[in-house]
Amino acid sequence: MKKNVLKLSGLFLLTLTLVVACKPKEEEKVETEVAKLEITPTDYLPNDVLQSCVVSSTDFNSWFESGTATENGAVKAANSVTFGHKDNCDFYKWSEQMFLWITSPNTGVYGTSGRVFESPVFYTVSPEFGNNERKLIPHTPGILLSAMPNLEKSVGVDSEEGQATGDALMSKDGALIYYITMVNDVYAQFLSAVNAGKMKGDQFPTTQAELDAIIAYAKANNMPLPDATALAMEIKTSWVDASTIDSKELDRYVVIDAIVPTYNKTPTKWTILEKTQQVKLALLGVHIVGSTAGHPEMVWSTFEHQETTPNLSYSYLDKNNKTKTVSADTSGSWILNSKPTDTTNINISHMKFKGDSIYATPNNTISPSNTSRTKPWGVANAGVPNPENASVAASNSQVLSINNSVFSQLIGTDVRRNYLFIGSTWTDSGKAPNGSSYSATNTGSGVAIGTSQLANSTMETYIQNGTTYNENGSCFYCHHDFAKTGPTLLPSKLSHVYADIVRWKNAKVVTSK
Repeated sequence: MKKNVLKLSGLFLLTLTLVVACKPKEEEKVETEVAKLEITPTDYLPNDVLQSCVVSSTDFNSWFESGTATENGAVKAANSVTFGHKDNCDFYKWSEQMFLWITSPNTGVYGTSGRVFESPVFYTVSPEFGNNERKLIPHTPGILLSAMPNLEKSVGVDSEEGQATGDALMSKDGALIYYITMVNDVYAQFLSAVNAGKMKGDQFPTTQAELDAIIAYAKANNMPLPDATALAMEIKTSWVDASTIDSKELDRYVVIDAIVPTYNKTPTKWTILEKTQQVKLALLGVHIVGSTAGHPEMVWSTFEHQETTPNLSYSYLDKNNKTKTVSADTSGSWILNSKPTDTTNINISHMKFKGDSIYATPNNTISPSNTSRTKPWGVANAGVPNPENASVAASNSQVLSINNSVFSQLIGTDVRRNYLFIGSTWTDSGKAPNGSSYSATNTGSGVAIGTSQLANSTMETYIQNGTTYNENGSCFYCHHDFAKTGPTLLPSKLSHVYADIVRWKNAKVVTSK
């Protein structure tokens, strides 16, 4: 692959954390700290980026269970209860630590194999069944996870596993992209406590007192919470068949064994069968959503493997505060794009889901489409993206800077060096989201800030909204209350699976009588 990283020494819900008001950066302090880090970036990213968001070596080492960064070493979950957030960078650090945590190898309470997201700390959210219900499926050692394409119905059950638009996505090699949605144990116990009438449930937990109530409820049910201070989290992951990746490159991907569907295939229709198969899957993308202190709307963050999709052009600030432009990626080998030289005919869906089948869109067959990241670092190509950054270039520089900072401190061939942090979004002071994105003329309560046009090319492939600003271009456009009553922090409005799980638990109680 072209984009290689330099080897350095060094029971369901989906949540995202939202941002507070920010202070101007203390440039002299940042520059002094960066000098100590001696950052060496990957060859994927510009190496002269203004270092406006970095993780100090002291902080970075403290993230690791051992107290020192080690190759593929175990990282602790970020403490969301004591989460301090004076500026964008704090949200980006939280996101990076959470990603390193969920992709850490299992040790201690997590077990001896697999990664943290595969451990009993997380539950898989099932497709819909019955009366729009979903189950939480415990992660049990020795039992493989199940992954699904974005099927509206799979084997007769509704699903909301993949694309936000009901489309299907396929790699350039003809492999379907699969998805797994999970929630953590705190989320599951919070929902259960609310359903049992032990907590109000009018918003996701953000305080120690709320966490204490969840811990007490879980303890009464003999459910330990080893990482309780992570608070409520939902993660959504995207995967491709690992056999379609060059074997020489596979060690640069997080890989799991999983169960996936099989299909009866024609050129224009694939119908899912009852039979399943075991395959190795390689991780392409991750949404990480979680509640934190002061942010019940949750912080919404996303990551992608470096070789998933090419970027369109973007700008950034260099170390002299000069704006520079990076041209679109028009060469190289990409999982979701076979023709990077064509930057116009991109992100055009070839497949839709209906019933239990995947159908080709008009004038197409069941086939790959060429995907690009139109807003590479979560903001439009012009305008004011958030209250802290006066320009697109300044916002991009913060995201690029923390990527370089983390990559430079991960040791050796740590697999996590191959996953890019694309950005995070939240609302100012944790206000209920109104569904729109910040701009110079849209600054009211509840607008999405941070990287306020955030999308993952494997999950929001066909609603990236091009390169320009779109008022409805944030995660919160789909994850907010559309009712005329106005914005709300109710979990059932922020999460697409919360209410379905409640229905399942209620149905389970009724059935058990």
